[in-house]
Amino acid sequence: MSDSVRKIMAGVVTVALAAVVVVGLIQGDRTDEDRARAIGSRVKCPVCQGVAIADSPSETARAMMDVVEERVADGWSDDQIIDYFSERYTDSIVIDPPFSGNTLLVWLLPGLAVVAGVVMIFTRRKAPSPESDEVPL
Repeated sequence: MSDSVRKIMAGVVTVALAAVVVVGLIQGDRTDEDRARAIGSRVKCPVCQGVAIADSPSETARAMMDVVEERVADGWSDDQIIDYFSERYTDSIVIDPPFSGNTLLVWLLPGLAVVAGVVMIFTRRKAPSPESDEVPL
């Protein structure tokens, strides 16, 4: 691997690690209300097409948000609450589906597309022309 590729990869890794640290610091301690809102934004409203229960005006979504708020107050974890809704409505109720055999392609395809794009960029670069032994006349 050339030095320039190593430098680029080191820069990408550094930026990714910095982003993880910043996100961790920003999220910090959340209130119950913040947690309930975050969980509600991960669950689809069964009545509204593609709208999270935290953003839906429907009575069904409001009732589901009440359940989320109750579970948060009772000390349930985020994953337990999401699982509660998944068991009742199937995994299709979750906006970001869990990583499983059924959703493997949904999670892998974006990453594979990025890798394929990077490979294409580096392989399509114009290769240096080989020097010829012939002397022009």
